[in-house]
Amino acid sequence: MTEPRRLPGIRLQDLVIMTKLSSRDWTLDPAKGDIISTRTGKPLRFCTNNVGYQEASVTFHGRRVKIQRHRAVYIAGACRTYQDLPTDFDLQVDHINGDLTDCRFENLRLIPARENNRPKSGYMLRFFSSDEVAVLRERYAKGVSPPVMAAEFGVSRSTIWRLVTRRTYKEVP
Repeated sequence: MTEPRRLPGIRLQDLVIMTKLSSRDWTLDPAKGDIISTRTGKPLRFCTNNVGYQEASVTFHGRRVKIQRHRAVYIAGACRTYQDLPTDFDLQVDHINGDLTDCRFENLRLIPARENNRPKSGYMLRFFSSDEVAVLRERYAKGVSPPVMAAEFGVSRSTIWRLVTRRTYKEVP
């Protein structure tokens, strides 16, 4: 497969990832969430950055490009050609369970930035399991106020309010 120069609307890191995958320099282990170097047979080494994401620096046409592990795993699992790459800069790869180190393909999804469940600082808002979310929503439906539940769980009232009004944890029934 020939490599495109630069496709409009595609991030450089996505282009680098797809190029490495299509040239068979890298392969995916979806169960572990690892990108495997076909040259060494070992997973790429990713370091955790200051906001919790794992990234590696790779050389591409003489330039150093930072690759985020979750984007590499998502692209390796979801994209077969360059045309499959996300072209909207508003789309982000989200960790469904909120654990930034869990990069298994089944734990990743592509969503708009406004639905991604983290503030700009990079600290996670995913304090609750799906079961806890269901219980909190039931309690709210029975009349327990967000300030009371927020005090019980040690989170802000707005966190509880976003949860019970389904602004966050939309995938939980």
